Amino acid sequence: MDTMQMSTKQLRLSDPDHIKKRIKSFLGKKINIVLADNTAMFGILKEVTETEILLVNMRLKKRSYPLNTIVEVYLDTVV
Repeated sequence: MDTMQMSTKQLRLSDPDHIKKRIKSFLGKKINIVLADNTAMFGILKEVTETEILLVNMRLKKRSYPLNTIVEVYLDTVV
């Protein structure tokens, strides 16, 4: 039986300038964000403006987060 192994690669952005430059490339993808108060959120990135992002969570609720409150962004990709 031939089985294919898949691994996950994680892209992590933790520099505020880097987050602002690259966040638009994650539109439509599932991401994790860590906020300045140490809470973590997971959802699909739906919209990016100059000052905030719009994330749709697992309960299909839309939430906006100011970019200046995001300290880390994680994106998992299958390799």
